[in-house]
Amino acid sequence: MLKREDYQYLRKLDDFKYFSIEAFDKIAGQMEYRRVPKGHVLFFEGDVRDKLFIVDKGYFRVEQSDQSGSFLYTDFIRHGTIFPYGGIFTDARYHFSVVAMTDVSYYYMPAELFERYSLTNQQQILHLFGKLSKLLELHELRVRNLITSSASSRVIQSLAILLIEMGTETTNTLPFQLTSTEIANMSGTTRETVSHVMSRLKRERRIAIKGKYLTYLDKDYFLQFTH
Repeated sequence: MLKREDYQYLRKLDDFKYFSIEAFDKIAGQMEYRRVPKGHVLFFEGDVRDKLFIVDKGYFRVEQSDQSGSFLYTDFIRHGTIFPYGGIFTDARYHFSVVAMTDVSYYYMPAELFERYSLTNQQQILHLFGKLSKLLELHELRVRNLITSSASSRVIQSLAILLIEMGTETTNTLPFQLTSTEIANMSGTTRETVSHVMSRLKRERRIAIKGKYLTYLDKDYFLQFTH
């Protein structure tokens, strides 16, 4: 059972605002709130896709690997939006794993229930289509980044994509700690290359790093790599 403040918070989110009160109440009646520690696995790649999630506090990391166990894809999940969007209405299983980077509190609900009420609501479908279109645009940017021959450029472009995904208007600092290994996974290169590029960016005063928290000192420099 959701608390009143949880109900009011969720009702205002873009992913729910187009539902009627009756439909939202049915969904909210099936929602649960949970807290998990850092390192908790929310679900594994290949698990049955039966739940959708919304982060309240903390951060999850998305991981996808090949048969050898080497990570091919790393991403991070924003607050206040349902995930995973990929596979909505179509997929029976999750395509990636999700791990808590910090202590996390989140909401979850049955995927089937959210999808069933969405399918009967034209405004909701248009909203979901718009979000999927933005997700596709971001993935196209990632693909463009990964086929760049220069490893140094891939690192910089990965940082630029992170700025778009996780940056806010009120702060230039990423809200979680970021390791060289995670940046290497994102950019398809080595930790040594990442360290070299990050050292150069710090010398040029493009970024600053304190306690593994990255701050963008020159946002315009990175944004030019996203066009």
